[in-house]
Amino acid sequence: MRKRKNFPIRLAVGLFVAVLIDTVLQLVWKSAVVSLPSDGSPWLNVQAALHSPLFLCVVLLMPCQFLNWLMVLGKADLSFAQPLTALSYVSVFCLSVFFLKEPPDLVQIAGILCVLAGVWFISQTDHITEPKEREA
Repeated sequence: MRKRKNFPIRLAVGLFVAVLIDTVLQLVWKSAVVSLPSDGSPWLNVQAALHSPLFLCVVLLMPCQFLNWLMVLGKADLSFAQPLTALSYVSVFCLSVFFLKEPPDLVQIAGILCVLAGVWFISQTDHITEPKEREA
């Protein structure tokens, strides 16, 4: 049985921040879209978006997400980190039900349970692959 590598605290924090930023980004984005005029033309929607603090927040969160993701990928394999960020699906679902009053569905709940199971399985693997030694 192989020994698992220590899980760096910076990686754990980076993954937590990735899920947090993605969750906030999705909820703010949805709120921003809902705040647009429903009877407006695409041009009026663009103008409204450019003057909306919610859309400004979305635009500011994206570079934060990008910079955090650079840090995460420097500490973990993509095949480990990306599936763990699927926890944002869970948090977005829960917070959408709570804050946006979106009705939950049994099929959605089953999907969330599958995501949680998948994240748990992935979390049981090593976060980074040892580089193969070159043959001489």
